[in-house]
Amino acid sequence: MLKEFENLDLPNNHYLKIAKQLKSNYFNDFLESINKIKKIISEKDFKVFWEDKMQLNKSKFDEKSFIQGACEIAVANYFSEKDNFKVEVQVNPKNKKDVDCQFKSKGFTYNIEVKCASFDAMEEVQNSDSFKFQTLGRLDNKDDIINILSKAIDEGLEKQGKVLKPHAELKNMDNNLKDFLISAHKKFNSESDEKEINILLIGCNDKADMQSWVGYLTASAGLFTDNSYFDQMNYNNVDLVVLTNLYYKHKDFHKKNIENSWSLKGTLNLSIINPFSSKKKLDGIINFDNEMINYNTEINEFIVPGDAPDSVKEAVRIPHFVIDYLENEQGKYLFDKKI
Repeated sequence: MLKEFENLDLPNNHYLKIAKQLKSNYFNDFLESINKIKKIISEKDFKVFWEDKMQLNKSKFDEKSFIQGACEIAVANYFSEKDNFKVEVQVNPKNKKDVDCQFKSKGFTYNIEVKCASFDAMEEVQNSDSFKFQTLGRLDNKDDIINILSKAIDEGLEKQGKVLKPHAELKNMDNNLKDFLISAHKKFNSESDEKEINILLIGCNDKADMQSWVGYLTASAGLFTDNSYFDQMNYNNVDLVVLTNLYYKHKDFHKKNIENSWSLKGTLNLSIINPFSSKKKLDGIINFDNEMINYNTEINEFIVPGDAPDSVKEAVRIPHFVIDYLENEQGKYLFDKKI
């Protein structure tokens, strides 16, 4: 596919054009994955991957759409060697919506829908020169707490004669996750039995962002809790949510020292079972753990250092796990790699 790529006239800000010019492993890994997939899927499906998802026939580059497509290709690349692997599969006879990929293992069928949020609003706040606030889960008195903290910070700065900064809130993206769950729910078959496992895989950003997405499911008013702010019946066709840092692996790749953006082999993968799934499919979920590299056991067993209350430790479990255990102890760099 290198020859075909070299004949393209791409916008200067296209990620793959930048990667090729930089002679980056990002480009080489892309070629390897797309060549691998091309041998397995139909010509029609490959054309969608090449032209639409990778935007190789467009005059303007849409970064967010590209990252969504790149995440889908990375997932397809990883599972492409599994039995009966397919892409764009209709699994719900009641509509014509397709899931991104499907494979079989030991008598189980796995349907995987890939989603990647747009972080535009959050990134705008993150890049601003301001004091930033964010909660883990939904709190009834959130605004009051933020106001109290903001006043205390401003008073402290004024006493020190320092310049004040704006205060900004990093909005939770739990509504994005809710929409992802509802969308996947509609694509999956409500009549599927215990042998068919329906999985929503979400491309997340950095370590702190992954912690937030866990919180959207399991923290106060989380979507997988008894006091969920939204009716769980609206997504009970989803059996499992997999969180992975694929968004981070692609977003501004040329500004980071990263590897393995086009597969799930070098990503931080965490699975969370939907306790409100319409059917209990534990055997199939356990088997899926053997089919995908994940850190479920390690992160659950990891002890967050320090004397802080358990609730505070849980709110920083993933960043500590990545830095203290994976990077410092194991020498694994699933985010930026130290030079």
